[in-house]
Amino acid sequence: MKKLIALVGVGCLALGIFETTKTMSFVSAALTLPAKVISVQLRQGPPKPTQNTPVHVTFTLPSGEERTAITHLPLLQKVKEGDTIYVFVNPQDPQDVRLPLLSELWARPFAFLVAGLVLLCGLLFVRVRKGDTWNSPQTANSARS
Repeated sequence: MKKLIALVGVGCLALGIFETTKTMSFVSAALTLPAKVISVQLRQGPPKPTQNTPVHVTFTLPSGEERTAITHLPLLQKVKEGDTIYVFVNPQDPQDVRLPLLSELWARPFAFLVAGLVLLCGLLFVRVRKGDTWNSPQTANSARS
């Protein structure tokens, strides 16, 4: 069971590092452009805590080409048709549009990194608490048996 937890922890850390490097490369290459809100998709029923509002925006690339995209705003942020918001656009892939929000850019890498660290630190804490260290004579003797 401990090996499985360690494997999942290492996997989460690896995914967190991968997502962090992906996000860092996106942010460093992205253009910040003003975008005009053309429609806000209304949700039916009570809002859920993790629910985002789909917002259709249009923006103009430096080449003069006009593009539309769908972004997702947190429920707390209210916009209406005609408002101007800023978006990050990947110049190599203009369909890759993200909002310059902490939750939009860094939530996934942060979640993976924290999950991996919690699992591995928890496993280490349990091992030290039980007195089961990697180099203890008990571990070496039980491995020989």
